[in-house]
Amino acid sequence: MHKAVLFDFDGTFADTAHDLISTANYIYSLYGKKPISFEEGRAIASDGVRAFLNMRFEEQEEGFSTLAQEFLNHYRENILNNPILFDGVQELIDFIANKEMSWGIVTNKPRSLTESILKHYKFDSIDVLLCGDDGFSPKPAPDLLHEAKRILGVSANEVIYVGDGERDIVSANAAGMYSVLACYGYLKTTDQIENWKANMIIHQPHDLINLIT
Repeated sequence: MHKAVLFDFDGTFADTAHDLISTANYIYSLYGKKPISFEEGRAIASDGVRAFLNMRFEEQEEGFSTLAQEFLNHYRENILNNPILFDGVQELIDFIANKEMSWGIVTNKPRSLTESILKHYKFDSIDVLLCGDDGFSPKPAPDLLHEAKRILGVSANEVIYVGDGERDIVSANAAGMYSVLACYGYLKTTDQIENWKANMIIHQPHDLINLIT
């Protein structure tokens, strides 16, 4: 019996692509680089700042770390411009709460950025939040999920982990949790999801209700 549901953040819980792409194009414009399309940006929106910078800059370039900080600063200032929850997420969280299950977010995204959006949507009932700068190895390592399980006081086989990327599924499987691939998220056309070995694939958040009913 499942006792907890954990979510990745970008591309699974919240649709943050618009603000990330807007920030990327702002940084590109400062350095005379051409913008990326929404489709290009959405495909890498779960991959973090470096993925956006690597679209137009070489990581070996002098000043790359400065670029990354510029990106984060601008994104932080504009993080609440367009973030929206995926359709059905609020209803899913209400359903989980009514079932008296625990829930939380486990993401590689920095804590300050994640908390800004969660506070905006007043998710006060969250039981655990673990982020990429909390001192654990990021996904695909299972460390963050192991820590979430410890905090919640549950066994790995009692936890569902939902994510939209290969790193999420690899991490969940390594942690011994029930892995769910959110196909409504930021998948790439080249992703071979059949090779990821997810326990379940969902096409909208509401699909998860069938698993926990």
